[in-house]
Amino acid sequence: MAGLLLLCACLAAMALPSPCMGSVDLSSLPEISDYKVTPSGIERSSSAVVSWDVKNAVSVYIDHGLGEVLPAGQAAVSPLYTTTYKLTAVNSTGTRTRSITLTVTAPQQPAEHMVDVDTVTGRNSSVDMRWEDYCLSGSYQVQIARDPLFTLKVYDSGILVPADSTAPAFWYPPGTLEAGHTYYWRVRTTQAATGQWISSPWSEAVPISIRPGYAVSTPSYGLQALSPASGATGCPVSPLAFSWSGYQGTTKYRFILARDAQLQNIVLEDFTTTAAYSLPIKLDYDTSYFWQASAVEPVPGDAGSVFTFTTGSAPSSITQDVAAPELVPGWAVVVIAVGVILIALVAVAAIRAEKKL
Repeated sequence: MAGLLLLCACLAAMALPSPCMGSVDLSSLPEISDYKVTPSGIERSSSAVVSWDVKNAVSVYIDHGLGEVLPAGQAAVSPLYTTTYKLTAVNSTGTRTRSITLTVTAPQQPAEHMVDVDTVTGRNSSVDMRWEDYCLSGSYQVQIARDPLFTLKVYDSGILVPADSTAPAFWYPPGTLEAGHTYYWRVRTTQAATGQWISSPWSEAVPISIRPGYAVSTPSYGLQALSPASGATGCPVSPLAFSWSGYQGTTKYRFILARDAQLQNIVLEDFTTTAAYSLPIKLDYDTSYFWQASAVEPVPGDAGSVFTFTTGSAPSSITQDVAAPELVPGWAVVVIAVGVILIALVAVAAIRAEKKL
């Protein structure tokens, strides 16, 4: 028992501060007078500013890529996720730290617009598109595509002049967009209020979904061509995107492009996982082509109809004819020769007369 009491006394003595040990002077530690992030929350792909002010420090560090910094300053940060930035101030006395958190949220997606299905065609009803005027611009350009990157465009308005420049709008006709699918549309300015032709940046891609509809009676068998429409003319040689009415549950299609209706002279054969295909090659001008799409997986489908289109003519090149030098007529040559002979005779006669004198 006495030994146990002695051991407890020794441990208690070790816990007490020794009068010989020096205590740390907190006033000599680095002072972090200001450390903040403005704003405290941002959307992804936006930026915030981290600012700090430290006194009595030999070195200052901030993690997450900022590294060693000056005692006072600021830096722009653009993290992808919510991040806590820790500041560490060091001097010969010791270290002080402080942390701040920047909240990062995902950007809000544009609201999805639902479009009803036309009961006659089994496809979209009319789509009304409106947007805020851009400095009273004179004309715009509207595009519709099957993907948000607009690599598979379904419609391009070209130069579109709205009826009212203060309230621009566009009406897309029914019967073209496929029921049960999501499309995207965007708009940009093509002519300023001053009349100058420009191309402004595109607006954000806004999704539009076509409600599920009824079965559609088609004039031909199998998959139906959406773009380019069968028999279309003046199609661009590059780039050119194809789209067709797909089958529900189909995960793979075969696409064939040929120069004949029997698909014997094949230009390109490829596979795609969507009911669309972007042509990776350049076609010939003013040429008729034939194409077909068919389901491959998970259930192979029968070969459908063969569709055709014709590319546009080659752009005319402006050439300047170089004028050929005019030939000297024969009578002019004779006159010049006679003149030269007469001048020579006169010179000879003058020399002889001078000798006689």
